[in-house]
Amino acid sequence: MYLDPNSLWKSSTPRTVVVLDAELAYDDAAHARYRMAERFLPDDVGQLSLRDARTDPRVTPRWPGHHITVLSWLVMTEAEDGLRPLRLETRGLPERDEAAILSAFLADMEQLGNVRLVTWGGFHADLPQILIGAMSAGLRLPPSLHGLLTPWRRDASGHLDLCSEMCGGAAAAHLAEVAARLAIPVKLTCRPDLVSRLMQQGKWSAVRCVAEGDVFTTAALLMRWRHLSGGTVSILEATQRLTSFIAEHCAHRPYAADWRLYGDQMLHDAMTSQMAKLDALAL
Repeated sequence: MYLDPNSLWKSSTPRTVVVLDAELAYDDAAHARYRMAERFLPDDVGQLSLRDARTDPRVTPRWPGHHITVLSWLVMTEAEDGLRPLRLETRGLPERDEAAILSAFLADMEQLGNVRLVTWGGFHADLPQILIGAMSAGLRLPPSLHGLLTPWRRDASGHLDLCSEMCGGAAAAHLAEVAARLAIPVKLTCRPDLVSRLMQQGKWSAVRCVAEGDVFTTAALLMRWRHLSGGTVSILEATQRLTSFIAEHCAHRPYAADWRLYGDQMLHDAMTSQMAKLDALAL
């Protein structure tokens, strides 16, 4: 059966696209309970090789031993000529713990109704974390997100992992790798491996910038991905929408200047290209 790629993004009921990113930290209390269940003592670490210690969940917590510290989501609406950013929401420590963060997110998703979640690598990271966090807090998913409970039914889950889609059969790539290939701003706040240090230092504004930056980069990639099948009429126009939104609503963030330069450069390059075409026609 043939499926029109554009129909995967369009339905009789208007749908909202929500790009999200979560920042995580180790849940020391949960990990301590796990180590107790395994009867694992601090002295046992010395009996492991360095290689085994790096991958042993009794030493380094895997995803059930993490909790969400910051969650950012960009709400966009679908239009005939592409996606239009509407608003950016960010919740996190120190004002809200994981339960309050997820409560705000799920309440927003319930209000929006028919939503399509988009992440970079969220199939393996953000979404399992959201689900186990909601379970821990005793929260319920809104009906529009019930598809997340059957994540392997990718067509019906209501979630698009852009990493899986773009990488296909190739090895999964970091967001920064793909964004660098397309010259899209990425990781403007700090090196990814230093985010935990920001948390330890209580620099929560910077951590929010990290999450928001990944959301905007993923949104820019999504616009380009959709352009392949006609879902975005003009990459330039889509980019100008995104950079204008950042300039208007996130001017106080340190990443705003880089996005403004990115938008200006794209516009300059497009105008230069058009002028070159006109000059060629005049010959």
